[in-house]
Amino acid sequence: MNNIGIADRMARGAIAFTLIYWAMTPTGPTLIAGYAGLYLLATAIIGWCPWYKSFGMKSKKN
Repeated sequence: MNNIGIADRMARGAIAFTLIYWAMTPTGPTLIAGYAGLYLLATAIIGWCPWYKSFGMKSKKN
């Protein structure tokens, strides 16, 4: 069921924490960055991306 590889998950996690941190700063675009960070963090934890599924992509090697 997973369609995200380990390198992709690590990259998503790093970008997610950066966006969430940026969303908590007073000068950052809080709502957009926060939601994008939460989405990336959730997909990194779960290991499944609905966008990859809809486009028939996967970064996980079988």
